[in-house]
Amino acid sequence: MFFTAQKTLNQDVSCHGIGVHCNAPITLTFKPADVDMGIVFVRSDLYENNVIPAAYDLVQDTRFCTILKNQAGVSISTVEHVMAALAAFSITNLIVEVSGPEMPIMDGSSKVFVDMIQQAGIKNQGAAMPFIRIIEKVEITEDNRFVCLEPAPDFTIAYGIDFNGRQNLAPQNHVFHCSSLRFVNTICQARSFGFLEDAEKLWALGLAKGSSLDNAVVIDQGYVMNEDGLRYANEMVRHKILDALGDLALAGVGIQGRLTTHNGGHEMNNRILRHLFANPHAYEIVYPPHQSTVVKQMTSPSKHIAQKRESFSLTA
Repeated sequence: MFFTAQKTLNQDVSCHGIGVHCNAPITLTFKPADVDMGIVFVRSDLYENNVIPAAYDLVQDTRFCTILKNQAGVSISTVEHVMAALAAFSITNLIVEVSGPEMPIMDGSSKVFVDMIQQAGIKNQGAAMPFIRIIEKVEITEDNRFVCLEPAPDFTIAYGIDFNGRQNLAPQNHVFHCSSLRFVNTICQARSFGFLEDAEKLWALGLAKGSSLDNAVVIDQGYVMNEDGLRYANEMVRHKILDALGDLALAGVGIQGRLTTHNGGHEMNNRILRHLFANPHAYEIVYPPHQSTVVKQMTSPSKHIAQKRESFSLTA
């Protein structure tokens, strides 16, 4: 079966960086959480309404990153790189405390967050998690973009990008069969990327103020500007896979199925989850033996986990 034990971390662990959009110093701390808590973000810079569950139906914006917003209107940005690392290691319960409105960008990848998980150590909490099994293909197609979820024996992401012909860049493709070891070895160090001309436009608008060659691969006239070059020959598509893994982790539990996408992104990742849960014939939630009848009546795992979070409050 596809069941995994619920997991948290053994101890608190922190990192410090800047927000790529606000360019302000940010402290991020992972804190162990109880069974069935799920992943919750806590804005330590706020004193009320500062808890934001990691849930696909709280995604509020996907234009430059994945942004979550709670019912009080409090948001947290750029959650995908953290969520990817947690998903790769099957961390199911964690308090992610952050001292500002977004995650620190670090080097633009998930490497630092992987290091934090390994430094803190993983605690097996015993109780098993349900999982989503895809039983019927669901898909979304728009112009030159495509995304689908379909049945598969494991969780796989097959990604392709063609850059829409920009700067004569060759298309990139990669297939990732999810495991913590493969994530560490082949995905987690892939950095965010973008074109210099786009970055200059964002800077002129006062956006992406913290972006630099220290936290992104920047392309100009078809050439990589970073002195150290690329970490992988197809680093850009591997980062897209990293983003997709983090975005799909907002389902609340693991997925047994294959995500195939071409020229997708945060918006398409979130839309395919919403489309999936709007079509209950396309999936089944497989529960551990002896799970309560009440839990089995939930429409999706994230709804069950959200009920657990309602009683959780942290004001600082």
